[in-house]
This record gives sequence, C-alpha cells and structure tokens, in this order.
Amino acid sequence: MRPECIQAVTQAIGRTLNQQEIQGIENRVRRNMKQLAQTDPTWQSKSVADRLNEAATKSAKDLVGEADLKKKRVALTILAHDRIDSYMKRFPDQPLEGLDRLLAFSSDGKSGIQSIESAARAVRDDSLSRMLEVIDQTKGKFLGLFQNEAGNLALVRELHGEDSGSATAKTAAKQFKDVAEQMRQRFNRAGGDIGMLDDWSMPRDHSQVKVAKDQAAWVADHVKWANRGKYLKEDGTPMNDAELADFLGHAWTTLATGGANKMEPGQAAGNGMRANRGSESRQIHYKDAESFIAAQKAYGERNLLELLIGHIDRASRDIALVETLGPNPNNQMRYFLDAGQKAMDTAKPKDFTKTAKQRRKIEQLYEEVAGTREPPVSAALANGFDTYRALNVASRLGSAVITSITDQGTLGLTASMNGMPVMQVFANELRMLNPASAADRRMAQRAGLGLNQLIGSLNRFGADGLGTTEAVSGKLSKYSQTAASKVMQISGMNALTAGSQRAFGATMLDTIGDMSRRHQTLAAMDPADAKRLIGQGVTETDWSVWRLAQPEDWRGVGDTVLTANSIYRIPNADLVPLATQLKTTPQRLKDQAATKLLGTILDETNMAIIEPGAREKTLMHGGIERGTVKGELMRSFWQFKSFSIAMMMRHGKRAMAQDGWGKAGYMAALMASTTVLGGMAIQLGEIVAGRDPKNILDDGALGVPGLRFGMAAFLKGGSLGMYGDFLFSDTTQAGTSAVVSFLGPIAGDAEALLKLKGTAAEGKGDQVGGNLVRLAKSHLPGANLWYTKAATDHLIFNQLQDYFSPGYLRRMKQRARKEFKQSFWWEPGDTTPDRAPNLGAAVGAK
Repeated sequence: MRPECIQAVTQAIGRTLNQQEIQGIENRVRRNMKQLAQTDPTWQSKSVADRLNEAATKSAKDLVGEADLKKKRVALTILAHDRIDSYMKRFPDQPLEGLDRLLAFSSDGKSGIQSIESAARAVRDDSLSRMLEVIDQTKGKFLGLFQNEAGNLALVRELHGEDSGSATAKTAAKQFKDVAEQMRQRFNRAGGDIGMLDDWSMPRDHSQVKVAKDQAAWVADHVKWANRGKYLKEDGTPMNDAELADFLGHAWTTLATGGANKMEPGQAAGNGMRANRGSESRQIHYKDAESFIAAQKAYGERNLLELLIGHIDRASRDIALVETLGPNPNNQMRYFLDAGQKAMDTAKPKDFTKTAKQRRKIEQLYEEVAGTREPPVSAALANGFDTYRALNVASRLGSAVITSITDQGTLGLTASMNGMPVMQVFANELRMLNPASAADRRMAQRAGLGLNQLIGSLNRFGADGLGTTEAVSGKLSKYSQTAASKVMQISGMNALTAGSQRAFGATMLDTIGDMSRRHQTLAAMDPADAKRLIGQGVTETDWSVWRLAQPEDWRGVGDTVLTANSIYRIPNADLVPLATQLKTTPQRLKDQAATKLLGTILDETNMAIIEPGAREKTLMHGGIERGTVKGELMRSFWQFKSFSIAMMMRHGKRAMAQDGWGKAGYMAALMASTTVLGGMAIQLGEIVAGRDPKNILDDGALGVPGLRFGMAAFLKGGSLGMYGDFLFSDTTQAGTSAVVSFLGPIAGDAEALLKLKGTAAEGKGDQVGGNLVRLAKSHLPGANLWYTKAATDHLIFNQLQDYFSPGYLRRMKQRARKEFKQSFWWEPGDTTPDRAPNLGAAVGAK
C-alpha cells in the first residue's frame, strides 16, 4: 500500500480513513488516474504530484458517494422488507403463498399486489414501445423475413457516434440511447449503481465457446480493433501493443471462463447484489462501428436486434426486482423464504415435507422470474434438442392460425369479466387486422400492446429461448429458431395474435380511462370494478396519478385511452403535492403508476389471448437441468402443451375464484364458446387438408348423435385437438398412437422410426418409401402452411409417397373413409380438385 496514496486521499476527504476505506486505496487512485487521463487533454503535461492530487480528490468523492449509496441502500432494503412483511401477514396460515403471489401473476384476482413478473413485463414493453424505429431499422422489409444488413450497419454507426447518412438510423439510435438512459436512471433510483459512460454505445456480446477457442487470435484481433485512446497508463501515455495485449489477455480469461477466474473458492456464485449489476467496469472499447461489427461476427452469438432487446429485457427484470425486493433481491427472498417456512413448520410440524416442497417450487419460480436459471450442462446437447424443437414449430404449426380462432372465446369472456364492451373489442380487432389501418396498429404498439409478435417471439408456443448459439450446434439452433419464427409470421399467426391482443388492450385502456374521468377514487367506483383493480395491486395513489393524466383520443371521437405515455406527460408540478404528502418524487409516482397500468393491461391480455408465463414455465421446466439427456427429453415432452397448461391453470383458477354459482357460470361460458369455435377449427382444418367436413351428427360415441364430434371440438377448443382424433380411431390421421401422442413429438418420431424398421423387417419394403416421405414432410419448415397445404400435399408429397410406395394413397383414402367417415373434395394423387368442398357433409349430406 503506497502511503502517499493514503495521505493524498485523507487530505482530499478531510478526515482519517477507516480500515475498510484504506483497503484497495492504491488501486482506486490508479484507476482514477487512468480515467482522468482519458478525459483531460492536459493530463500528460501535469506533474506527478498534481496527477496524484487530482486522482486522490476523485477517489475521496467516490468514497463519499459510496458511503451515501450504502446508507440509501440500507434505507431502501428496510422499506422493502417492511412492505413484504406487511404483505405476507395477509396470509397468516400460508405466508409462502404470499411470496408466491409476489413473484408471479395469479389469475384469481386475490393477490392485491402487482407481481414482479407483471412489473418486469410492463417495464419491458413500455421501453420497447418507445424504440419502435429501432425494431423497424433492424427487422428489414418483406415482413421482416430477412435481416436489414444496411440498416443494421447504419444503426451501429449512429450508436457509436458516427454519421451514417440515414435519418431513420439517427432517429432509431437516439431512441435506444434515450430508453437505455431512462432505464439506467430508474434502476439507480431504486439503489442501483450504474455510472454514465460517455463512450457507451450499445451492449456487447461474446460467445464463451468462440472466445475460448483461441486466446492468441482473440487478443490479436482486439488489439487491432481497440480504441487506443481508452487504454492509457497513469501518466496519460497510451499502452503499447505488448501492454495492451497483456491487459486484453486478462479480459480474455474472464470471458473464456465465464467469470470463473474471479470466483473465490467456497463462495457461492450468483449472490452478488442485484443493484450492483452493470456497475462493473466495461473494459472492451472498439474504435469504430466496423470494428464492433467485425468483433460480433467473429466472437458474438446474437444479431443486433437480439442484443438491443436483450439489454432492455435484462434491465426490466432488474428494475422490477430491486423496486420490489430492494437492492439485494436474492438475500431478501432467502430471508422471507426462511421466515415463511419457519412460521408454517411451527404452526403445522406434521406438514414439514409439504412445506419444504412448496418452498422449492417458489425458489424455482424465483429463478424463472429473475432469469437466474443455470446454463446448460452441455451447450451442444441443449442446442441439438433446441434445433429439433424449433423445427417442430416450423414444420407442424403452419396451420395453427386455424386453431387460434378459439381465442375469440377467451377474448370475449375475459372482456366481459373486466366490464368491457365485448362488441367494441371485436370491432377494434377488425380495425387492428385491417391492412389499411397501419396507424391504428402503430398507436397500439406505442401503447405497449402486441409487441411480442412484432419482435418474432415464440413464447406462446413454449419455444422461447431456443436461440443460444454454441459452435456448430448453436448455428443450427439459431437457423431453426429463425425458421420457426418466420413460419409463424407468414402463416398469419403473429398478425392474428397481435391484432387480438392490441384490440383487447386498447379497449381496456379506454375503459379504465373512462372510469378515471368519472370516479374520484377507487372507493367511489362500482364495487366489482374496484375489486378487480385492487386485486391487481392498483392503489388509491395510482388512481390519483391516473386521474391527473390526459387520455388519448385515438379515433378523434372522444376516446379516453389512458396509456403509460399519457402518465409520463403529466407535468411534474401537478404531482408535487401528492409526492410531498407521500415523501417521494413526481418521477417515482409516474414510474409506479405507468407500470401498474400497463402491467394490469398485459396480465389481462394474456388471459384473453393465452400466453404462458413464469408460473406455467416453472411447472413444466422447474428443476429440470438443461443440457442433460433427461432434462432435454422432459422439455421435449412438454412441447406444444404450454398453451393447454396455461389455459387450464389460468382460467381454471379464475373460475374457482368466483362466488357461488359464478364458478359454474364461468366454466359454462368458457366451455361453450371454445367448444363451438373448436368445432369450427376442426372443419376448417379438414377443408384445408383437402377433405370434406366431418359429420357433426354421427353416432359414434355411446350412440348419441353429435357426442363424438362435440368431444373432439371441446378438446380442440383447449388446444388438445390431436387427442380428439382418438375418438374416431386408435391413431391420429398422422398414424401416431394415443400414448405416444401424449409423450410429445419426439416420441412420435421415435415410434415412426420403429415402425419403419418393423415394416422393412416384415418384408414390406414397398411401404417404407411412402412412410419416409411422410416423416420427412413432418420436419420440413413451412410444409404445413394452411394456405399451401392442400396444393403441396397433392402436387408434391402425395406424388412422392405413391411413387416410392405404390398403393400408399389408396390405403390412405380407405382409412379416411373407414375410420373417420370422410371423403375428399381433392382426391389424394390428383393434381387438381374435382369439385368444391361438400359443406353439407357436416350434417350428413352425401
């Protein structure tokens, strides 16, 4: 420890340093000398003593700032502790249930608090809504099917402070920087410590596998790409090549080991204070946009849009966590898990096993909400299975848009439950789906509605997060995920889902805006409306802020659409009296009110148009190790089941929360609407496949006309349509048995391969070719697109099947007529249809 460093800082701070402050003082002074050398052009001309004094002065200010931050964090931790403790006391017999509700959305409306999951999603979508030009700039044209490389390069140039010559890129860059800065400030208000770096342009991305392959190459490349003006010695002179290479060698070690080189033996990983995230020194500086892009191509694993949205997503989680649980969410969560378990074990010692199991489920839910799941044990194995599952989405869900018409049932029911004009929701849906109504869609996007589909998310189908890339398997995983995302786009699935979400969200925003004009307080509202909002965590304070906002008139006919943007437009002066009364600031009031509003809307939107959330993902994937054979097989088992699981969990729980006969009424309305729409989806699917509609009045089940079709329609309405096939036959029309269908696509493929082997062993080689064609088709992206399916089946696949297995089509037609009682309006093997579909077949007409 250099005495002159201690003495200089002591003089600058004006008091004696304590032992904790003395520790590392030399490194602090040296670090500040390097930083000052980057910003002060006269640094080299100053004497050693002057440089030391200036660095010491800055170090003294840092120490004072850190002490103040520590006091602030202690206060914020105490406040968060008291809030959580008070909330958990609402559940005296089940304190762990309170913690569970605090983490994730619960559809029964009894939580009385906004969950961390809901807050994070609201912060994320509000932030994305303010950077739409960034998404437009990177997605490219033609439905975003191809990356806009020129647009990406222009945006990267602008983010690095270079003039791209593109006004659109300039606007997009400003949007991202503004959003990132606003999120940084909000995070810091909650106890974070992310400093403002003048040269920070955008997040970086380094693949651990790619970096670890060759240290010498990585270091040599980064010496070439480095901004030498950022790598200075204490006296302000630039590092030479050897010194820079040595410095970058340490950075390489950190990246190549995933930070393991900085871990202390015996110290648990991942327990650092969440509020410190982002405060670590960011020490890789690129000299220009070309150098950054070259580095990303050589050593990165994500495209530009993924990088930017990934930054927003992580920041949103961090904000929600620290605002709810305090600066150290992990420690706070651990404390209340211990306290809740202790209280329950003390009250009911005999149930200790059940309580321990409940605790573990909450821990898994926290991992999902906080995004702290462990990385795959084997990246190659995980990516291999990711590739397979993404191909299943790309090849099998091209006609999912037909099944999605059943969403209209949950859409109408959820709108009715929220006191919204149902017909207005459907009218708004038509507007959002109208190709000529781009302005309506844009307004909804700016309100934070329907953004998942805009960025190509596959979350609805349980296929989110498929795209981590590692070496060859990673590239395949990335390509297959892209194929899956694009199939959802060109099938119209994303457009329909987004249109429904935006229509529901816009109508609910208008409904809440209207209520906020008519009622001074929540207590003055209709009790049912107030109960719903309070159940979502809306408080009188939130309502007071909402009333101060000026709603938006989207159509020019007196709309009262209350959005997060309208809340942020409230003049600070209007909020000063309320902020003074509550001992807070106008900005914090705006943040909380806007997040509460959008979170409430998004929660109900995900009830109306089902998307699996943290609770459903934890049920399916909690405790499963990625990158292991067992773990990947389990994830494959759950594929295509997430929608049905979410449907049952969310609407089942909401139904059971109704009073008295309301439970039966809710379930009856849900089942009736989705069953009718499920029947429509079945018939549309048959027509698309070239078959006449099924006879809805057949007497195949217990001799009751229509019962079998009704049961199939009921299953279809809950996205379990494949199981409806077993009401007509022992196998699906694709030839898969019941047990195997339940086990998922991977079991179905295994069964198909075993059947192929058995067929060949039995000497039926002439049947192998046709079955191979069917198996190959089931993994060909886009082969099942609803508007091309009939044509591609008849012109390509049927011809191939009959060519390799003569008689294949004859057997297929015989099975359809015998087991499913169906005829074809477009006969298999014919290149053109003989007639139009016989719609009368739906009621038994020949």
